[in-house]
Amino acid sequence: MKKILAMVTLLAMLLGMAACSSAPAAQANVEGELKDLFVKIYENSGVDNPMTLETVLDDTNKEYMLGSAEVTFTEGLASEAAIMTIPHSIVLIRVDKNTDIEKTKQLIRDNVNPRKWICAGVDPEQVIVDNIGDLIFLVMSYEADAYHASFLKLAE
Repeated sequence: MKKILAMVTLLAMLLGMAACSSAPAAQANVEGELKDLFVKIYENSGVDNPMTLETVLDDTNKEYMLGSAEVTFTEGLASEAAIMTIPHSIVLIRVDKNTDIEKTKQLIRDNVNPRKWICAGVDPEQVIVDNIGDLIFLVMSYEADAYHASFLKLAE
């Protein structure tokens, strides 16, 4: 009986330590310049990345990149395939600390166009919107899952 009690106590302690040792991705924050975060996302994706061009987001292009002119952010950067017939777009935006992140992510999900490229597009399952703290991530790509997993590694 003492052994069982000791094992249960040990297990509870281990679970408690594991729970306290890392913050959930939604509560963590990722520091650094957005262009540097893109480098990490691409390097750690494990896929052959297309040649890309980066575009700073502003009021003139945020509707095209995020699907809605109503999305507000403090800074944003998009990385898209240089060849328009390759459906590939990753967008990173930082939002103000008072922003309703879940509402913002839903606004993007509901409005972004997975067929915005000339004669090309991705399936809705290849559109992922997620966040780590105040950093919102949007990917539309055939390799969306790999890029999403690489994004989540930024929280580690």
